[in-house]
Amino acid sequence: MVSIIDFYVLQKRPSNGGGFDITIGNPPYISAPTQIASPELNEQRQRIVASKKYKSLNEKWDLYVPFMELGMQLLCPNGVFSMIVPYPLTNQKYGKKLRKMIAEEYRLLEIADLNGTKIFENATVSNCIPFIQNSQPEGELRITKIFEDKTIREVLSKSPEALKQDEKNYVWNLTEEERTGNHFANMNVLGDFCYISKGMVVNAHENIEKGAFKKEDLISLHFDDVHSRKYLEAKDIDKYQVRRVRYLEWNTERCPDKLSRPTFRELYDRPKLIMNCLGTINVTIDIKEHFLHNHSIYCAILWKDLKGVNNKSISSSIKKFCKHNRADMETLSGNVDLYYLLGILNSSMANQLLADQRGGDYHIYPEHIRNLPIPVPQRDAQNAIGVIAKEILLRREENIDYSELEEQLNGLVAVLYQ
Repeated sequence: MVSIIDFYVLQKRPSNGGGFDITIGNPPYISAPTQIASPELNEQRQRIVASKKYKSLNEKWDLYVPFMELGMQLLCPNGVFSMIVPYPLTNQKYGKKLRKMIAEEYRLLEIADLNGTKIFENATVSNCIPFIQNSQPEGELRITKIFEDKTIREVLSKSPEALKQDEKNYVWNLTEEERTGNHFANMNVLGDFCYISKGMVVNAHENIEKGAFKKEDLISLHFDDVHSRKYLEAKDIDKYQVRRVRYLEWNTERCPDKLSRPTFRELYDRPKLIMNCLGTINVTIDIKEHFLHNHSIYCAILWKDLKGVNNKSISSSIKKFCKHNRADMETLSGNVDLYYLLGILNSSMANQLLADQRGGDYHIYPEHIRNLPIPVPQRDAQNAIGVIAKEILLRREENIDYSELEEQLNGLVAVLYQ
């Protein structure tokens, strides 16, 4: 694997100090958690930060971020940079400083939007290709897309200002749709009412257990004394529905304490909403079953239902993401119930709000869910939505059409946001 240090040596500036006319490449895509979990990569990450060469590093930055900045640093005046990188460059929080730097210090010539097209056989992430010139920002940029005949053609042009979806996160909007992250700024967000978390990573801890067991070793199709807890992954759920249940080894020597990411037990023993992390948001509810789930599912638990549960995961989440203190959020969460939130999150309005958050990305991240604005109407209005959500749950169990109920729910939710 080529490190960023190797890359710098290989692309050393010409002796005249003028820089390169073109820098081009396919940098490594390595997420912050993966870097931190590897002693070698974590050491490299710390050296990159300590070098103080990269002002684009932000929070949980992916390794391709400093690669991109280095490629731009190596340009001569009017030189052009291009790399094929993950589509989340356009919208994720870790890319905010890089997006801002590109828009304000360089001329963004073009972005090839490859979202939804599988470019690399083994990659799960969509891609984009920015073309950036080392010159003053000016003029409009082209946005191109890939078509079925494999050609890439221009679909629209935008000014850098119009590309920017909002001032807070500097998310780029590569579509003609009007999007803004500032809608409903006066509302509380879901994270004010619920603790949002992804589930456990169901394999042996990489550094301690070193591959002693895999996910498949812990899962059974049948309940027994060892596989004693019902277990779900994102492929097992749908909107208002659990489609398949398997059983996870639990309270044994290796599970959950020796998992790569064990989370905490109370996460699974509280009433909660559970939802997927890719594509269209699909949410169902878990009141009594107390399903275990892996990291492909996010859960939302009312803050009041976690009262008295204290650990580093919760305290870190509050410190990083919450504008209210815990006591206030526990009080706020008493103003809503999970069936009301279930109806809101499965509504057509939620998909519009999610598009504002993620800027067209196929992935759904916890910060997207956490920042969805949630109205708090009078109890009658909440109850009306909750009743419809409960009826849809029943119809899904019995495989009865619920389309007219969904239309009613969408109408009620739309009124709340007006």
